[in-house]
Amino acid sequence: MKMSDIAGFLSLQNSRLLTIKTPLAGRAELVLSDFQCSEGLSVLFDMRLGLASRDPTIELKQMIGQAVTISLQPPGGIVGGSARHFHGYVTQFSHTGADGGLATYSATVQPWLWMLSRRVDSRIFQDKSARDILDEVFSQYSALASYEFRAGRTLKPYSYCTQYRETDLNFVLRLMELEGLFFYFEHAEDGHKLIIDDDSTRAKPIDGLPSLRYASGEILEDEAVVTQWAAQRQLMSGAVSMKAYDYKVPAARRYVSGESDFNQGEVERYEIYDYVGLHGFDSTDRGEELARFRLESLAASGKTFSGTSTGRTLAPGRYFELSAHYDHDNGPMHDRQFLLTNVRHHGVNNYQSNEGSGSYHASFQCIRKKIPFRPPLAHARPVIPGPQTAIVVGPKGEQIHTDALGRVKIQFHWDRIGQRNQGSSCWVRVSQPWAGGGFGSVQIPRIGDEVVVTFLDGNPDRPLILSSVYNAQNMPPWALPAGATQSGFLTRSHKGTSENANAIRFEDKLGEEEIWLHAERNQRIEVEHDESHTVGAKRTKTIGADEIVTIGGAQTHTITGARTQTIGADHTQTIKGAHKQNVAGTHAQVIGGNASITTTGPQPGAAGTVGDIEIQSSQGKIHLKAATEIVIEVGASVIHLKADGTIEISGPTHIGLNSKS
Repeated sequence: MKMSDIAGFLSLQNSRLLTIKTPLAGRAELVLSDFQCSEGLSVLFDMRLGLASRDPTIELKQMIGQAVTISLQPPGGIVGGSARHFHGYVTQFSHTGADGGLATYSATVQPWLWMLSRRVDSRIFQDKSARDILDEVFSQYSALASYEFRAGRTLKPYSYCTQYRETDLNFVLRLMELEGLFFYFEHAEDGHKLIIDDDSTRAKPIDGLPSLRYASGEILEDEAVVTQWAAQRQLMSGAVSMKAYDYKVPAARRYVSGESDFNQGEVERYEIYDYVGLHGFDSTDRGEELARFRLESLAASGKTFSGTSTGRTLAPGRYFELSAHYDHDNGPMHDRQFLLTNVRHHGVNNYQSNEGSGSYHASFQCIRKKIPFRPPLAHARPVIPGPQTAIVVGPKGEQIHTDALGRVKIQFHWDRIGQRNQGSSCWVRVSQPWAGGGFGSVQIPRIGDEVVVTFLDGNPDRPLILSSVYNAQNMPPWALPAGATQSGFLTRSHKGTSENANAIRFEDKLGEEEIWLHAERNQRIEVEHDESHTVGAKRTKTIGADEIVTIGGAQTHTITGARTQTIGADHTQTIKGAHKQNVAGTHAQVIGGNASITTTGPQPGAAGTVGDIEIQSSQGKIHLKAATEIVIEVGASVIHLKADGTIEISGPTHIGLNSKS
């Protein structure tokens, strides 16, 4: 475009169709030559500006991040009409050349929400609703953020929601999409506001007259009319079903399904089935809500309308009424009301004195207002493709922090907000080698342990602990590589020191193989049936205190070699039945003190023995006592001692009494 009349060009800035307000003034003042703006429901508006200035040396960084306002004047034929404003922030600014002695520039202008695309973060939100999370994210942009929640329903909190290596923008957009929230922007001369809503059927009409007449082929600059109109249909899926799983109620059937009531004609209702994974929804109501959001998103794309208009108040999130169109004029009112979903504005200023004030038109897309708008799931959740490691955390002063399911809390290395305590994460399940109903193995990671974490379906919100690993702070229990042939388990006594542990260790070094078992305090072994021990060589058993052995049946000891038994104190043996002792060789019994034998029945002597029997007391006496009589018999000689005092001595040949004094 040629701009030879520089003075006129600058003086006409405020009297033209499109004007711009920027921080630059004086020689560097910018004027608008052409303007395009694309805006829509649940999309960020994008303005592309053609600009000119007398100053060819404007520093580009002077405009980056600056607020600008474009004003679109109302048609001349509209009495009392006010300008339409577009406000945003410059995100790109270029010097494109010169034209007629003026320097030309281009700029891209976008909403404050776009700034969220410049920040990437990783963080965890717990027990917060989508609104709480959005408030927290937006608070980091308090100098720019202007927004309003108009959602009619209460949003339930997420127990665990992760932003992982993700722009703030992608994070908040996918969160709103998941919750069925849509957004648009409202503009004023001094700013713009993000509007977050969940019910498009209560939309407001466009500013000014809500009715737009269909005027095909007419060129009307001073009247807001629809100049082109078209309808489009596309075949969409007509049914949605979803399945989820909740390990807290594993038997619950987490399955929902629904069909769209959107009429597509005589076609099959093609189904979208999706497994939304662990905790995808925690109740049937929530599942049906999520399915409904998807169905409404599909239906909103099934039949759309497009057109062009001279109207200057078209804005996404507002509706208009179409009149004088042959397809819709005879229908009910709700069939003539259309919700604007996308609008593209095109405006050009003419700066030659004889070319008029410029031109403007808008192209748009819309759906019937009665059809609820839901944003599609267009922004993907980040996927963590492989495992990570994290540190087990818990309350200060504790060594173990777990719950009834054996879950623990962890802090990821990338988490710069967590305080390494029980608030750092949700409860995270721990994989075990075997886990059954009341049986299996249990090993609870301790606070401070480094654990390997995977993510179910790659979802950052679904961590699962696989195992533990050593690090320079937590070293293996046996020195390596010297002990490389050793394997086993060594636990740690709760709140004990490194000296307090239970252990089982296997030594696999050839010629030194060993199984070492250590109980820090008590050991209990229970065998419900037979037990067999085989020792190929020596066995040593040392007991530091008492030993109690209870045998419910018989006991047999077979010793093929010598046996030595040393008892350091008294020895008491109680036999409730018969006692028989067979000695194949010599039997000697040495008693250092008194000896007594008490019987309640007959006790036979050593009749039938082959060798000698000697009873000797070298230090004291031998006392034989019986209640009725004592008989000493050798061959035919007998000494008979009776209880009444009678002593009878008899011999077949000779009885002698000898005395040396």
